[in-house]
Amino acid sequence: MFKQINIIVMLLVVLGLTGCAGLGKMKDVQFETVVASDKSMVNIVRRSIFLGDGAEVEAWDGDKFIGTLSSGKLLQYPVEPGIHTFMVYMQGSWGVAKGDLKPGKTYYLKFNMSGFGPISLGVAKATDPRIEKWNMMDTITIDQSLQKAVPEKYIQGAKKILKRITDGKENVTPITDINAL
Repeated sequence: MFKQINIIVMLLVVLGLTGCAGLGKMKDVQFETVVASDKSMVNIVRRSIFLGDGAEVEAWDGDKFIGTLSSGKLLQYPVEPGIHTFMVYMQGSWGVAKGDLKPGKTYYLKFNMSGFGPISLGVAKATDPRIEKWNMMDTITIDQSLQKAVPEKYIQGAKKILKRITDGKENVTPITDINAL
């Protein structure tokens, strides 16, 4: 009995440490501290927590793919101000945050994984003490020069979640003025 449990635990650990190749080709960039007055900056944080670190997280702005987030990375994404629905996808589960982004402001969204439950996309308050540490993380952005077209099936998956959001059938974390820096 214990031998079988050990084998199952070992398989789960191996699966947690291995990941799939992401949709996006990413590049390291210098962390941008200044936001243009006509843009909003969205930082999506993925801390390293060991379990599940090998799995890639795909980040979306509505049905637009914005990058692949690896463990221990911060994805920086400048965007036009206005209403945005940010989504993260990992192994069959989605996390969603939505709000009206203000010009010249910065927002921190945090990918959260509970181990065996669903994932979520949290939104940090502007006063969150973790932001200082997050700013020191390896910063990435999508490398448009190497990016291939995203397969239609992934875009359709994002559109299905957007429909569920519109229908009120998906949990959405609100992005509000208390989240703007």
